[in-house]
Amino acid sequence: MKAIVHFDGDSFFASVEQMLNHTLRGKPVVTGGERGAATSISYEAKRLGIRRSMTLKEIRRICPDVHVVNSDYTAYSIYAKRMYAIVRRYTPLVEEYSIDECFADITGLDAHYALSYEAIAEMIKDQLQAELGVTFGVGLASNKVLAKVASKYRKPNGFTHISEDNRVSILKETEIGDIWGIGRATNRYMQAMGLQTAYDFVSKDESWFQGKRLSKPHKELWLELQGVFVKTLSVNEEESIASLIVSRTFAPPSKERAFILSQLSKNIEMVCAKARRHKVLAREITFYLKTQEFTYKSVECALSLPTANPIVILQKVLERFDEAYKKGIEYRATGISLRRLVPEDRQTHDLFGEVAASHDTKKLLGAVDAMNKRYGKQTVFLGSSLSALTKPELVRKNITARTHFALGGEQRKKTIDIPFLGIAR
Repeated sequence: MKAIVHFDGDSFFASVEQMLNHTLRGKPVVTGGERGAATSISYEAKRLGIRRSMTLKEIRRICPDVHVVNSDYTAYSIYAKRMYAIVRRYTPLVEEYSIDECFADITGLDAHYALSYEAIAEMIKDQLQAELGVTFGVGLASNKVLAKVASKYRKPNGFTHISEDNRVSILKETEIGDIWGIGRATNRYMQAMGLQTAYDFVSKDESWFQGKRLSKPHKELWLELQGVFVKTLSVNEEESIASLIVSRTFAPPSKERAFILSQLSKNIEMVCAKARRHKVLAREITFYLKTQEFTYKSVECALSLPTANPIVILQKVLERFDEAYKKGIEYRATGISLRRLVPEDRQTHDLFGEVAASHDTKKLLGAVDAMNKRYGKQTVFLGSSLSALTKPELVRKNITARTHFALGGEQRKKTIDIPFLGIAR
């Protein structure tokens, strides 16, 4: 039987900030000050009732002493690379799933170390925490899906081994929507059929799938929840990007709704093109407007499916644009960030076939990218971006507060705080 371990950093970004700045340790910390919304919340802040869905104004009302810091994705990426490197000391079979989590296959290491798999997993956990100063939720199981369930079971700073002896009891406590790979639409569909927990799902027999609007990946989830090893690890090392941000100032400032929306549309096109270059898709977006008085209003949106399609993201922005825009106020900048990025090849299949239906759009966007690469940026663009690109009096200037973690060909940050190197004993 396989032995798969999932390592998941506890409030990873906020924890890294606490390690980089000792004055923040033990205090409520929220990252995301540069975009006006929380990206990570320390457990000290969570215990006070702070949640990611809150605005910074709401957070400060609940906790006036909260420490809000700008995100430093370069530092977070360095910590992620250290995490992967530490785990690779024990096994080369490591999947870098995201910037704060990874899978490892430790099958056969029990004979090498003369230790149980539980002891090996806890040994790696202790090493991670000693060298990084960040705690981890760690799960051990026979496959990736159960290992991910296990790593959440005793968060923060917990370890759980899901075996045949306790698998059923843990699945009875796990809500169906908390299973990795079950999106919002599928969650609603399953709840409508009376499935509330992971156990409700896994207890169905194979014939139950007949006539249901469930795809092959959902059958694979069902098998893995039963303890079968189906999902193999992708062990190629790869660059991790936490988020992509594009923001621009325009002059003179404007009160015109259509023009401000056009500026935002232009930024959406640019950030989506960047995402496609790096072959990643966004699961969440945040857009903001900046007034002439340098105040910000941001709106955070979840996406039904991961995407790098500017048309889809623009439609979501249009639905909520007036939450940020106020008539009669002068604005001087717009910005958009893509967050919770996933590689294109790890996109979860959706319930209603929208992923398959997007293939033709992907080809179209690929052709647009090729033309813009050959003839210059935004040679081809959306009609909604027209006024932002054609008004001659505009002076465009990049105002991104800090450079995100960059891959080859993009501007890299030249200086960085020295990351935490370990706990002095």
